[in-house]
Amino acid sequence: MSKKDIFNYFYTNSTNFNVESILMIMAGGLLISLIIFLTYWVSYKGVSYNRKFNISLVILTLISIVIMLMISSNIVISLGMVGALSIIRFRTPIKDSRDTVYIFWAITEGLCVGSQNFKLSLITTLFIAIIILLTCFIPKLFNKYLIIVRGTNTKIDVADLLREVSTYAVSYKIRTLSKDKESEEVIIEATVKRILNPDIVEKLLKVKGVTSVNYIIETGENVG
Repeated sequence: MSKKDIFNYFYTNSTNFNVESILMIMAGGLLISLIIFLTYWVSYKGVSYNRKFNISLVILTLISIVIMLMISSNIVISLGMVGALSIIRFRTPIKDSRDTVYIFWAITEGLCVGSQNFKLSLITTLFIAIIILLTCFIPKLFNKYLIIVRGTNTKIDVADLLREVSTYAVSYKIRTLSKDKESEEVIIEATVKRILNPDIVEKLLKVKGVTSVNYIIETGENVG
C-alpha cells in the first residue's frame, strides 16, 4: 500500500457533520456548560465572585466540543491536532484549587459531548454538581476558630481565660502568646461544634487584664 493509498484511506474514513448535527451538539454542550456555570455560581463562597472566570468555563466547554468534533471528523486532522495541542501552555496562575477542578470538569464534559456521549455527559454533570453542592452546603460538625485576646499593662489571667474558653469549645490550645512593655496578646485555637457562640466575647472581656477580643474561623487555606 502506497502513501497515497494510506492518505485516501484516512480521508475517506472520516465523518462529515451537517449544520443540524453541529448545532445540536453545540446546544447540548451549552446546556451542560450552563449546569457547570450555575454550580460554580451557587457554590462559590469566596470574597469576590469572578463572573468572567465562570463565563470562561462555558466557553471552555464549547471549545472542547469543537476540538473533539475536529478530531472525530477527520483522522488526518486528529493526528495534526495532537502535535498542535502539545505546544499549548497555560501560564495564568490559578489562585483557588477549586477553580482547577472546574476547568478540568468543563474540558472533560466538552470532550464527552463532542464525542456525542450525551447520556454520559448529562448524568456525570448532574452527579458531580450534586456532590459539589452537598459538600458546600452541608454544615461541618466541627469548626476551628482563632480567638485573639489583647490586654494592656495589666497581666492577662491566662488560666481564667482558658477556663472560659473551655465552656464553649470541645478542645483548645494556646497558639501564640506575645507580650511587651505596653501590651499583651494571646491567640487560642478552639474547636467547637457548628459555630462559636458570640456570647464568648462578653465572657472573655470580664477576664482580668483583657481589653479586646476577636475571633475568626479557620478555612484551611487562609484565615478569615
